[in-house]
Amino acid sequence: MQTITLSESAVAVLRFRAMRCPMKIREQDREAFRELVDAGIMKPDGVSYRFTNDGLMRREDILREREEKIEREMFEPPDASNLSEDARGLLRRIVSGERIEIVAGNRNLFHELAAARIIYLRSSFARGAESAYRFTYYGWHRRFELLGCTKAEA
Repeated sequence: MQTITLSESAVAVLRFRAMRCPMKIREQDREAFRELVDAGIMKPDGVSYRFTNDGLMRREDILREREEKIEREMFEPPDASNLSEDARGLLRRIVSGERIEIVAGNRNLFHELAAARIIYLRSSFARGAESAYRFTYYGWHRRFELLGCTKAEA
């Protein structure tokens, strides 16, 4: 499959159209639509734009590829060389599938994992600032390597 490079605004338009969200054609979106037309993903239909047959079949793959690229560029690869044993133990528990709530007693360990670029901390409406976490792109794809084990050992 040929790699398509799209701007952030073209990706946003593609995402809205792929989710079948109603969207008026605004003047500031015209360039994004032109980009999608030039890439062969969409075509003008006189009033609006519609997917080409190829664009309709490939829209999810194009979005997934673009989202992965954004994730990869968001963070540098992790560096677990300075993790404490407690932080490694927490990472091992997370990798094994255990869902761990961030509380005052383990917050410093989560900060350690975030500083190593393995996870990033998020906020939630219900629990407040830094109450949730998510793996970075590289943290997820290298999680077993970071632990120095195979998947079965985690």
